This record gives sequence, structure tokens and C-alpha cells, in this order.
Amino acid sequence: MNLSQLYYFQKLAELQHYTHAAEELYISQPTLSHAIASLEDDLGCDLFRKEGRNVRLTEEGAFFKDYVDRSLTILDEGIAALKKRHGRLSGTVNLGAVATVRSDYLPAALVAYRRLRGSLVRINAMQAGSEELLYALERGDIDFAIGAEAVVKRGYAFDKLFVQSLVVAVDKGHPLASRKSLSIQDLRGYDVFTYRRETPPGQMIDSFLRANNLNPDAANLARSYDDELMIGALTANEPVVGLVLQTSSLLMYRNLKIIPLKEDAARELYPIGLIYKEGAQFDPATQDFMEFLRSFPHSDAMMSALEEE
Repeated sequence: MNLSQLYYFQKLAELQHYTHAAEELYISQPTLSHAIASLEDDLGCDLFRKEGRNVRLTEEGAFFKDYVDRSLTILDEGIAALKKRHGRLSGTVNLGAVATVRSDYLPAALVAYRRLRGSLVRINAMQAGSEELLYALERGDIDFAIGAEAVVKRGYAFDKLFVQSLVVAVDKGHPLASRKSLSIQDLRGYDVFTYRRETPPGQMIDSFLRANNLNPDAANLARSYDDELMIGALTANEPVVGLVLQTSSLLMYRNLKIIPLKEDAARELYPIGLIYKEGAQFDPATQDFMEFLRSFPHSDAMMSALEEE
């Protein structure tokens, strides 16, 4: 028995198809078949049984797989730890991120991670909404996502990285622009632009309004918008109020005044974090980058600068 046989066994158990497993292992199918047969001879039992063109683990195979998975995980962690000690950690990380994360938090994290680990870890990042990222996780297109807790469902884990606050955005010439803070009740009587109800932020805002004795259906809300870019553009050029998440997308509108809400819940309205399948096993590079993100600080410096202008 050798290490290659264990990796081959693990891949075949995952894909349950000799041809597909051989392709991913970059070996020939006869080589894979011979390695598995030799492993079964060494163990004295059948690990797989044929089912048409596929194979399935036998009871002994499923029992053995648990030990193989744990052993190889520990070995991979040891190899990765040694490479980290010498600055040689390598691999590919496939992740997805919402747009606002890609415009400030993620680029800053990537620069800091590259300085720490070097350039051997390749990071591929796709952009999509939180709900689309969940579909990408289900399909296996990405290893994990950086998105909103609001979309997380059963079978997925969420590790909070930071929160996006709910704020009021107005043109600097608006009557409310002189205020240092506002209560949600102060917006009564104003035309308020905010997210579509069907979006995750829109659903969170509905809950927030009801918790503060405002009926979303009775409030004077214009709800035709998906993101901060559109809401920011409208409020920066019209005598209206924006009820919006405080994100870097608002930075481009230099004549906007951002006013915090007094309600405590507004400051913690929209958690953003790592989303991944519960029980998922990650390669060393992906695991290392996720651990790095968990400790990487989210800075509000750019948003603070916007408030001060």
C-alpha cells in the first residue's frame, strides 16, 4: 500500500466513475484500475462494486474511506504548514463575492494576503449577488462565497466578517443634510428610495421598519432598485431620501451626505461573511485564505471620509 493508492481511492470514491476519476488524477484508467485492485488485495476485501458504468463503495469501502479522508486531511495540513513556514504555500482558491466586497474589502485582503504568503496561491474571484453565489456553491463552481447572511439556508455555514449599516443618504442641499443622525421616524413625509422588496436587503429593511412601528406598505417608499449604485445616483440628483446600506458603492457620489440612523439595529442590519457548505473539506490554500479572511479587519475609513466631506 502506498500514498498514491490512497489518493486514487479517495478520488474514485468521490466521483464513482473510473474514467472521470482517472481524468482528474491525470493518469490512465488502467493505471487507476490496477492501483485500486492492488489496494483491495492488500486489504483483503472489495472496496467498490460496479453499478452500470459507475461504481459504488461497499460497506467496507465506506468504512475505510472515513479513515482515509481523515488521514489525508492531516497529511495535507502538515504539508501546507511546512510550506507556510518557508513561504511556499501554493494552490488555487475559487471564491465568489458580492460587488461591494469586490470594490474595497476583497482587493485590500488580496494585497495583504499576497504580501504574507507570496504569489504561489492563485485566487479566482467571481462577482454575483448573494443568491447567485449560493447557486454557484450548490453547483460546485466556487469553494466558498463572501455574501449576505440573509440568503444562507439549511446545509450552509456562515462566518461573519463584518456588517453593513443601514443609513440615510441625501444630497448635501437637502433639508435633512444638516442632521448628525436621524431616527427612522424622522423620514415620515419624505419620498424614500430603497431596495426592491424581493432583494435580501429589501427583506431586511421590511423587518427593520416593522420592528420600529412603521408599516412598509403604508410608508412612502419607492422600491424599484437593486443596489446602492442606483439609489445613490437618484438621491444625489433629486430632492429625495435614500434608505440604503452603507457600502463603498456610494463613494462615487461626492455630493451625497451619509447620515447614520439612531436605532441600534440599523448599525447591525446586514451581516456579510463567509458562506460555505457545512462539512465541506477544503484544500490547504483555500483553508488558509479563509482563515486569513476571518482575521482580516474590515475598515470603514473610506466611508468615514465620505461622511466628513
